[in-house]
Amino acid sequence: MNDLSFPDARKELDEHSDHWTAGFSKSIIFIIVALAVLGAYLAFNIPVAVFPATNFPRIIVGVDNGVMPIDQMQVSVTRPIEEVVNSIPGLDRVLSITSRGSAEINLFFNWNVDMFQTLQYVNAATARVQSTLPTTATITTNRLTFAAFPIMGYSMTSDTVPQTTLWQMANYTLKPQLNRLPGVSTVVVQGGQEPEVQIQPDPEKLVESQVTVPNLLDAIAKSNLVDSPGLFQHNHQLVLALVSGQTKNAQEIGGIVAKTTQSGNPIRIRDIATVGPSVKPVYTIVMANGKPAVLLNIYRQPDSNTVVVADQVHKKIEDLRHVVPPGIVLQPFYDQSQLVGASITSVRDAILIGVVLAAIILILFLHDWRTSVIAGLVIPVTVAITCIALRAIGQSFNLMTLGGLAAAVGLVIDDAIVVVENIVLHRDSGQSVAQAIRSAIREIRIPLLGSTVTPIVVFLPLVTITGVHGTFFRALAITVGVALLTSLVLALTWTPTMSHLLLRSRKNYGDSADVYAPKSEIAPAGLFGRITRLYARAIKAVLARPVVLGVACTLLVVVSFICYRTLGSDLLPAMDEGGFVLDYLMPAGASLAETDHVLNHVEKILHSISEVAG
Repeated sequence: MNDLSFPDARKELDEHSDHWTAGFSKSIIFIIVALAVLGAYLAFNIPVAVFPATNFPRIIVGVDNGVMPIDQMQVSVTRPIEEVVNSIPGLDRVLSITSRGSAEINLFFNWNVDMFQTLQYVNAATARVQSTLPTTATITTNRLTFAAFPIMGYSMTSDTVPQTTLWQMANYTLKPQLNRLPGVSTVVVQGGQEPEVQIQPDPEKLVESQVTVPNLLDAIAKSNLVDSPGLFQHNHQLVLALVSGQTKNAQEIGGIVAKTTQSGNPIRIRDIATVGPSVKPVYTIVMANGKPAVLLNIYRQPDSNTVVVADQVHKKIEDLRHVVPPGIVLQPFYDQSQLVGASITSVRDAILIGVVLAAIILILFLHDWRTSVIAGLVIPVTVAITCIALRAIGQSFNLMTLGGLAAAVGLVIDDAIVVVENIVLHRDSGQSVAQAIRSAIREIRIPLLGSTVTPIVVFLPLVTITGVHGTFFRALAITVGVALLTSLVLALTWTPTMSHLLLRSRKNYGDSADVYAPKSEIAPAGLFGRITRLYARAIKAVLARPVVLGVACTLLVVVSFICYRTLGSDLLPAMDEGGFVLDYLMPAGASLAETDHVLNHVEKILHSISEVAG
């Protein structure tokens, strides 16, 4: 009997004991499966958008004041607003654009301010200056986010229905129905002709009746209303009485009394003016496929799911088609959800392709289908757990996070393949499955930790970048980092646990003494062995020629630097949404009719191109 010292005895005991995951296999499986199920559930509830949620440090103040001349707009509207907003904390610069009857003041702040609180400051500042502005001026303030742009749009055209009917159908029938859908922020209607009643006073009759234009406006304002003369009780009930003087058409407006003569004869509006139906002045013309159109632009809420909102809008439009009069063509002209859906599909395909390729490689090299199952399960579990982290930190599915998931698929399965391959290698060398798992994990856990942390450290600086670039690349870095950390944890817990359950020991691996004998080097066999030996010969040949290796590395660095200097740069890669925007500038002072005539000719040229769908 050999006497063993305490360290030797403990070492021998460690070599013969199972890996710690064998004793907690049920707990590990339960926890990971529960996290995977939770992640799969959250994956269907995470907001979906094209870009990451971004609070741009910019607020736009818009002012509408009819047709006031530019000089007066700049003095009485633009300048007072610019002066009052200068006191807002964090303001970097102010840029304003003033045109006839309108002004746009752009406020740019630094990236460290809270934009929700800053918006309140801006609203308070504009409220203070509102009393000094013309009474007809209307002010709107909005933050600039990606949700400030429409996610989809519909066009309404008709050869038989007038534009006024299209405008009323869009505003009073379609818009209210779409506005109440979950996730829809607002619906903006463009184009068409807004009906109104036009009153043209006769100057001679005004002088003759001694009625002024303000008298006409005052009479209309005081007559066209609903008011309550009071309350009365009748038959044990309290009744609220209402008196309505609302007008519904031009004839009723013409019947409003503008003045009463000294003899008591009423002077009605139709007696001194021409009253008839008309439309509001049109300053923009909207066309769709060469026809006058009304556009419905749908905006989403910042935390909503673009794909879900788009699907709901499409379904609602189909339900409303029965109320649309015959002759009206209602069709989509833009749908951002298609781009998002294509991105989600590409990530799904990347995951499936990664699983299949990993399974094929493992079967070819290790000749065991069970290893493919063990490694293949890591990818969906990692993606599901990553979804939990994305939801917890308020991220959405967008081009950056989805791209990070697609890029991380190859890195994620590397850890599982390395662990499984090493376990199988030890098992094929004659060890039992339990001992192979313990030996393999103990052998590669430090290199595995270093190889996983290294790319995380590379992505880590991207989290600290500020500005637009930081917003985009932070989402990418967080997604890749969380996926890699998850894969590392799974490689050290999930993979050995599943190996305990699925892998089988070799039927004949010799004497038990050989099983537990320490082996400094294990020689792989089969196709993997031939590739390993070929790789070893190549490494020896390269290391035997250090001068050639140094020259080749230097040339590689030089060529890489030249490519870096000549390579273009951009914030995002070019995206093909199947369409493009054409801006056409007319000479200053060109009329709206002339501009429309020229653009109709441009549309005909575009339609003559066979690749243009519409």
